[in-house]
Amino acid sequence: MSKQNKNQSHQEEDLGSVGSRIQAALTQPEISQLLNVLFAVLSNDLRDVALKQLPADTQETIKQILTPPLIIAQTQEVQPQPVSQAKLAQIWLGLWQEWEEIIVEAAAEEGEYILQEADWEPPYFDTYQFAENLDQVAQKMLPLVEIAFANRFNPDSGFTSALVLAESEIISGIPDWMDIDDGIYLEKHLTTCLLHWEWLRVKNAGEDAFNFAQSIRQQEENFEHITLDNDAISDFLSQLSNEEQKCILAGLNANRETALWQKPLDNIYSHWHDFYMTATQQYAPPEIYLNNLRATIGQQWQNGLPVIADLLAKQDFPASLAVIEETVDALLKSQHRGQSWQPETSLLFTIVDGSGNNHGHWQNEKTLLCYYQQTAAGLGQTERIQALKIQQIVFDSCFDWSVILETFTNIPIAVEIHQSLFSSWRDYVVRRAKPQSRWDLYTTVKTVDNWWLHWLINSAAASDLDATGFQAQILQWLTNLPENKGELGEAYDILRLLTKDLTEIYSQTQPPYPQFYQVVIRPRDMSSRDDTFRKKYLQQYAPNDLWDQVMAYWKTQLHNFVPRPELSRNSDYTEHAQWMSALKELAPKVYQNLLAQWRIEHQRRRNLWKAMEKLELC
Repeated sequence: MSKQNKNQSHQEEDLGSVGSRIQAALTQPEISQLLNVLFAVLSNDLRDVALKQLPADTQETIKQILTPPLIIAQTQEVQPQPVSQAKLAQIWLGLWQEWEEIIVEAAAEEGEYILQEADWEPPYFDTYQFAENLDQVAQKMLPLVEIAFANRFNPDSGFTSALVLAESEIISGIPDWMDIDDGIYLEKHLTTCLLHWEWLRVKNAGEDAFNFAQSIRQQEENFEHITLDNDAISDFLSQLSNEEQKCILAGLNANRETALWQKPLDNIYSHWHDFYMTATQQYAPPEIYLNNLRATIGQQWQNGLPVIADLLAKQDFPASLAVIEETVDALLKSQHRGQSWQPETSLLFTIVDGSGNNHGHWQNEKTLLCYYQQTAAGLGQTERIQALKIQQIVFDSCFDWSVILETFTNIPIAVEIHQSLFSSWRDYVVRRAKPQSRWDLYTTVKTVDNWWLHWLINSAAASDLDATGFQAQILQWLTNLPENKGELGEAYDILRLLTKDLTEIYSQTQPPYPQFYQVVIRPRDMSSRDDTFRKKYLQQYAPNDLWDQVMAYWKTQLHNFVPRPELSRNSDYTEHAQWMSALKELAPKVYQNLLAQWRIEHQRRRNLWKAMEKLELC
């Protein structure tokens, strides 16, 4: 207890022995009623005499309480309830008692923070709820931090020492085998309390803003399991004055290579790095900021873009090319691609889009290509300029066949570069359109590397617009298709895609065989971004009777693909019945023959016949 609080306590004992007895004998409402009566009968003079017996802060608080409501109303503001310093000290102590209760419970071997999801799973320490409960207390502490520090309310040791002690007690209290592997992540209010308290301590000691940053960074290192809230630290630093931020920046520059600061300042995901880069951009010469950006390209490739823009403004094209190459390497690394890339050999879009990380409009990637093109122009690299034009168009229109084919026709470029980029585009579109069967994940199937979509794109790209090559290839392929699904391999799904496209071309509304279309073709599984243009060119180049020939194959061979009941798992025959429904729709006579065979071979499979009856198949 501070000296001031002790003196106040002695004064209360000397002057208020009657008050102490009243407090012990009456309830809070009774004491409130007594005060109301006393103040009602006391004259103003006697009230003033009584108040002068009290400490100055207590006098001022009571005077504010006794101020007529009319005066408060005239201010047209909601005035907070006056609270004495002694009362605030009492509230502060009570909140720390709540804090201590949480720590005691957290350190209990079978406390409320020890959770177990299921009997067979080991118990674990609930770090999230622990941090949440502490933060709720800290939220009530936050408005009191400044006055508690200024008046040395008890306890006055601050939040860092309390957290270090809490960490130690928890580790000592929970079972030895129970690790806190994921750490304890403090939330916003508690982190802000710690920061505010530490800021007041530093300022009270006459130290500067960098000493504050140094202290917080050291505390982060000292915690074994506790991690402060990054956003709270960033917000606190951003609210400091310009001079204070400059002071921290100067200290960071002077200590950048020290063990304490090197790692967080080099890590682009650190809140210290964010502050350092923001402050450098705001207060340091531009070249320093750009140099720092370039050093982080390997971690975040987009940081290369401002560096390249600056070099282009200076017309330093060789240096710009070097940074572009660094940036491209970092981009490919971020997509988990280890290969190198040149604009003349393959399309960048097929690499970054193929990673599955769709950025929407690809603005950063297109900006990089634009800078690359400006650099190539500055270096006089004519062929590269043309290749980069194609690269940019593909980013905007990769799945629009008309635009891409026109691009390859109209942009003059060396034959070998044209062929490389065209093949890159074609193979990518084919790969994205190629269906993937569910059973491909579990079995090895016969792959197909060159199929009808390759032939269609090649025909569409041919300058003579001759469709006979494609027609001959696809009819020959269709003629040679095996009768067994296992022998078809990937050709089975390629046939399904062809059937889907032809069905949608020749049947704009309801498909002629809706059950077959939904059960066998399963169009919902085969949607790709070039659907519209693929069908457009297929309609233009396909033989007039291709639909009939494809359906003739299905009508003849579908019974070979119907799932076999003897291979069913868990006696669930829903799929078998659905396929039989499709077969009945497509080839009624073949259906009757297979049904008769099933009646003999599978007459005892009651669930099979229930599934068949449900679809009115028998």
